[in-house]
Amino acid sequence: MNTQVEERSRTLVVLLHAYMHTAARLESVQALVRGAWPDAEIYCPELPASRLSMADPNEIVAGLLTEIDRKYAQAYAQATRYGNIVLVGHSLGALLARKLYVVACGEVEGAPFEAVFKPASADEAALVPARPWAGCVSRIVLLAGMNRGWRVSHHLSLANAPVWSLGSLLCHVIHAFSRRWPLVFTFRRGAEFITQLRIQWLLMRRRASRTGPSMQGDASAPAAPGSALTIQLLGSRDDMVAPEDNVDLVSGGDFVYLDVPHSGHADIIDMADPIVGAGRTRAFVLALQADSAQLQREAVVPSDERFAAPDESIERVVFVMHGIRDVGYWTHKIARRIKQRAGDRLATWATETSSYGYFPMLPFLFPWYRRQKVEWLMDQYTEALARYPNASFSYVGHSNGTYLLARALELYPCCRFDRVVFAGSVVRRSYDWRRFLDGKRPRVRGVLNFVATGDWVVAFFPKFFQFFRLQDLGSAGHDGFLLSQPDAGVSQVTYVKGGHGAAIVESVWNVIAGFVVDGRVDMDEIQPVPRRQNVLVKALGLFPPLVWLVLIAAAYFLWQGIAAAICLLGMAPATQAFVTGFSFALYLLLLWLVVTRV
Repeated sequence: MNTQVEERSRTLVVLLHAYMHTAARLESVQALVRGAWPDAEIYCPELPASRLSMADPNEIVAGLLTEIDRKYAQAYAQATRYGNIVLVGHSLGALLARKLYVVACGEVEGAPFEAVFKPASADEAALVPARPWAGCVSRIVLLAGMNRGWRVSHHLSLANAPVWSLGSLLCHVIHAFSRRWPLVFTFRRGAEFITQLRIQWLLMRRRASRTGPSMQGDASAPAAPGSALTIQLLGSRDDMVAPEDNVDLVSGGDFVYLDVPHSGHADIIDMADPIVGAGRTRAFVLALQADSAQLQREAVVPSDERFAAPDESIERVVFVMHGIRDVGYWTHKIARRIKQRAGDRLATWATETSSYGYFPMLPFLFPWYRRQKVEWLMDQYTEALARYPNASFSYVGHSNGTYLLARALELYPCCRFDRVVFAGSVVRRSYDWRRFLDGKRPRVRGVLNFVATGDWVVAFFPKFFQFFRLQDLGSAGHDGFLLSQPDAGVSQVTYVKGGHGAAIVESVWNVIAGFVVDGRVDMDEIQPVPRRQNVLVKALGLFPPLVWLVLIAAAYFLWQGIAAAICLLGMAPATQAFVTGFSFALYLLLLWLVVTRV
């Protein structure tokens, strides 16, 4: 390396503050950075992270990238290049620092960037290249970084739990009217920003491990973009983020974790505290300057057990997901049938049949409940991606299980599946599969949709919302998908005999297994194939509001019958009024239990 340039190289430290904080809150952190590198340039911007901020975190990161690009170009022009760049983030700032580094290191096949990071004139299929300064980033220091996002849980203090619960409700109300999420909701557990970051980080690290050595904390060592040493400081009494959300052993399995004594989520950055500041200072300076060997000696194991080592022998993984009013015991049986179909390839197959729990009808009709399950699915997807680095994924879904995948494909660009099977689908008929099947990098390679002869669940309930063009539910399991033209990528079976569970009975398992394993649809397994649907279900499905009116009327007249029976008992007026009121309360409770438990 040229000695003159080496002597003029500088250190740039980027400090990013937390949600509802300002750059001034990092004053004591800045003081320690100046002590470590007196000549370093410190970039500590004010972020649009106020309590009511509606900022998009990806747009925040795009702005940070633009400013660092400018600084790097200016330093290079003045022959005082940045030889060492360190990223430091607190809480939300830790997430932004990681995203900043991910985008700086360039796009990875299978983990596409969001549109804001792509040049407007760029070829859609072209990968975003790495920034010239990406290899200069020697380490990333995360202070109370909520790597999996926040969530309302028993780990929150009594003061914070109600505030965050009410805040979550407010975020849903704001989104209902504005169609945008407040900033705080974009970094909750399972949100698009969080999940995309986890997957992008995972694949970035995987690429770096194949293309170059790690920096190991030495700014002068050559390194591939994506291999910077990452150190996370964990507060000993974090009352804002659960331990399993602070620590991400999926995409953060190679982090160095250090404990910070007597520290919570917010005060972990108060290095000047006269009583406990010394412990925080020691941990931060260690993270800032210690070499890899010393950091490993000081590191802690942040959970009861480490994430399992990746299994590189697995080439195919199939997810089998149940739907509403179901706990998914049958999913294991279909998964076994698929593995049996694989035959001598069995050793290269793995299955994912986790359950998100019983999901009653009424919660299913509310989009925020369904979204929680989508986020759960993507958490499982990310873990599987880490566990099986060489595998392609397929998917079998029933009822709400079909919605989970359809919505995940829309929300998460990093989500991709090879073959997809839908049974009893509650996805809208107009769902556009071509956007995922077409292109140079298709995210889905084949779809098989079963349509039942008598699926009254889909015909009466999800189709009600499709009828009024509300939400994103529909009748693909009853009416099939609308295809503008014959599409080799989408196959539909019309029909399988039965109701909502018709396509997951044992007689159909071989058809499902054949499509997942070989991509073939062999209907000989379920002959004879019905040619028409149940007349009554089809007729009522033409106007689903009628069914809802009948159900409401039935509930009303049932109560009127109960009230009339009470009158016939001949009780005193006061007693009759009490019994009627008490019976009405019990009746409402019974209705509530039915719609929320069945």
